[in-house]
Amino acid sequence: ACRYRLHDLKVSGLQSTFCVDKDGRELGRFTLPLPGLHNGLNATAVIALMDHLGFSVEVIGRGLAGFEGVKRRQQIRGEADGITVIDDFAHHPTAVRETLCALRLAWPNRRLVTVFEPRTNSSRRSIFQQQYGLAFDAGDVTVVREHVPLTDVAAEDQFSSAQLVEDLQARGLEAHYFPDTDSILDFLVDKCLPGDIVAVLSNGGFDNIHERFLSRLVARDR
Repeated sequence: ACRYRLHDLKVSGLQSTFCVDKDGRELGRFTLPLPGLHNGLNATAVIALMDHLGFSVEVIGRGLAGFEGVKRRQQIRGEADGITVIDDFAHHPTAVRETLCALRLAWPNRRLVTVFEPRTNSSRRSIFQQQYGLAFDAGDVTVVREHVPLTDVAAEDQFSSAQLVEDLQARGLEAHYFPDTDSILDFLVDKCLPGDIVAVLSNGGFDNIHERFLSRLVARDR
């Protein structure tokens, strides 16, 4: 049986609070400056290890509360004209889904615009085509960039960004396909409104889209 169990998770902005039980009794309530269930579960594993090593609940709690996270995981890159730009390394369908669910918990009343770049070898193969079609439900608007084709993979085995957008639209979700980063930037500057959360999901630099978008928002706000 599982000795440590997370429950009573509450998320406010980029902060989570939750209880952890040990052997059926409450060990403590903890605060983590990261949102979402997945982050809470990761923290619970850390709590279990530290408790096993003999650290007090107070010491564990202070350590978690002071954790600043890591770069490219729900990282706020900036805010301009009332729009918050998030950078996240998520690229596998499960990571995409969990990241967007966490951001939805963090900002339940703000529109969530997801910008996705398929870039890894696995994400550019058709193996995850169907799974990606179910990974973006927590967002309000999904923007997908065309990917660079894999040179050693047959056309029928390549991932299709356009097909992903069609699949999302067929399920009643707002989704848009673009061939390049410049056209995505034009769309975002025209489409996004104060209060929006724009989450950029890519394991690469994405043509520096974060800073370019923020710069154009600053210019738009003048």
